[in-house]
Amino acid sequence: MLDEEKLSHSHIPDRLPHREEELKKIRYALEAGSGPLLVYGRTGVGKTAASRLAARLVADSTGTPFAYVNCSFSPRTASRVLSEIIRQLSDGMPDRGISFQDRLSLLETIVTDLDGEVGIILDEVQDLTKGGEELVYSLLRLHENGQAPSLNRLVVIYREETRPQFLAESSTLSFFTLKLRFRPYTQEQLVDILRARAQEALRPDAFSDDALREIARLTASYQEGNARYALSLLRAAALLAESEGSRVLDVEHVRRAEEGAEVSTVDLSILGSLDLHDQLILLAVAKLQSRLGERWVTMGALKEEYRVIAEGYGVPPFKHTATWRRVKDLGALGILEIRRSGKGMRGQTTLISLRAPPEELSEIVEGILNRKVGKWPIRTPL
Repeated sequence: MLDEEKLSHSHIPDRLPHREEELKKIRYALEAGSGPLLVYGRTGVGKTAASRLAARLVADSTGTPFAYVNCSFSPRTASRVLSEIIRQLSDGMPDRGISFQDRLSLLETIVTDLDGEVGIILDEVQDLTKGGEELVYSLLRLHENGQAPSLNRLVVIYREETRPQFLAESSTLSFFTLKLRFRPYTQEQLVDILRARAQEALRPDAFSDDALREIARLTASYQEGNARYALSLLRAAALLAESEGSRVLDVEHVRRAEEGAEVSTVDLSILGSLDLHDQLILLAVAKLQSRLGERWVTMGALKEEYRVIAEGYGVPPFKHTATWRRVKDLGALGILEIRRSGKGMRGQTTLISLRAPPEELSEIVEGILNRKVGKWPIRTPL
């Protein structure tokens, strides 16, 4: 019934409905080598897909080599990102014992040897935990020592809800010849995107138009036009329909997939790169969802669960304000979904949910914590 790889949000299709104009601008800039590009917008608006597709088309037509690095993935430091760029553009390099400046010099040599005909895409730069500002400045100014040509095919991508301060400064913005903001998709645009992906990944008669419209409605209502979420919900609903032997994915499959928290928009490989308290908070959400059998948990319940788990690992928990700040950051990173309570609950409270299967996330995070701080609980009983 379905091709799971083509339904993955990481799959880059050959066409991008409602992003044709942005794709054209990025492709033209990369072909011409007209200077660094700054691409930004909210989660799931096509920034990465358009940039990577443009790079692929330019690489196919001109032979220009490109390096793509997602800075959200572990380890999130400038030195390691620079190493990954070099690895993709050359025969590799030792992973340890080389300073940031030595790595930068090696990149200068590579760019010089290629006469500047090289492209670099830095995605999710707001998630660099160390040296992000230095890395971006160094790449923008690579030519200033007089040896290497300018990096005129550098693309820097960030989520606008967590924009790094240095990318808001005029001194940095002046380096970028194109600044391109991607706006959230509308509900009708989401329908077109879902239809194009369903036609690519499913049998022609394996989905209903009403199901696609329901996915688009849910996404527009609760996810601010996040196409990544829409595609993940399409995949979850298709897998549910297939597991039941249904010939057609319908609205009921969509609703059950959405209510059952079957949707994952998270690359779980990034969990190891998160801060200890971020991992503890995610484990608390996962444990609550699994124990209560509910998709949404309240902020109050989360704080208490996080406190118990943190103390069980011998880690002093954060107070309310710091915990809430971490929850919001995890929401901006796309791992948590956050919204206000609606009908059926007394008063107003914050509701939180994982964008990943809680049991799978729990298993991964517990393994990380066991290696990092020891098995739970590690406190000696009184």
